[in-house]
Amino acid sequence: MFKANADGPVSETKLILRPLIGLMSDQPPEEIERHVVREIEKHRRLRDDAVMLEAKIDAASEPETAREASQDYISVMIAIHAQQTVVSTLLDILGYIPDMPKSKGH
Repeated sequence: MFKANADGPVSETKLILRPLIGLMSDQPPEEIERHVVREIEKHRRLRDDAVMLEAKIDAASEPETAREASQDYISVMIAIHAQQTVVSTLLDILGYIPDMPKSKGH
């Protein structure tokens, strides 16, 4: 399992969420894996939202509609990048990429 040094960064370039390390420190691997799977699924939902908003921007015929969709897209992209840090940190803690449940179609 991944353990961070409390005195300094684990990496000079990689962002990690130290509170997640503490939250997961006493959890069994199968519980950490359950959280990883759930957070990956959340990341994928956010990604799908971003794809839909990007298409909405491209299809917008009115400037106001495009502006609103663009603002929503930026908000979703912020959430995606934050969620990616959650997923990355949890994967580091778990130490492997778990099998994902079969995806249900949209």
